[in-house]
Amino acid sequence: MNLRLKTKLEDETKIFELQAGLQVNSKAAVMRLAIGYSLKIKEDPRIVEGKIVKYNIQNQNGSDYNRFTIFGSDEIVFKALMEENLKCHLDDNDFFPELTYAHIHRGLKELFSDFKLAGSKEKLLKKILR
Repeated sequence: MNLRLKTKLEDETKIFELQAGLQVNSKAAVMRLAIGYSLKIKEDPRIVEGKIVKYNIQNQNGSDYNRFTIFGSDEIVFKALMEENLKCHLDDNDFFPELTYAHIHRGLKELFSDFKLAGSKEKLLKKILR
């Protein structure tokens, strides 16, 4: 069982800006929001430009996170949501860190873009809650 996930530097930059802009108290909260944002998209987040991108911790140059830090006590809920999104059972190696990182990475791109377009926390929340 893998217990850690490492991000890329570009992800860390977005996480830091979103944490400040959305006024949330932890990077993990931003990552959970990003996962939720990514789950709205029905395609597999590991597929980029028609190819499956594999998670390789050696290629990551950002921060290191513990599995429990990211999910807290809600890991089983996140896994169920990811399985529902892909319509298949996930073994532990596919779920974490592979698919989890892919959802965080894709979700951060989308969330960050929408936040920049909205210009404020309030406007982004209005857009999300519509």
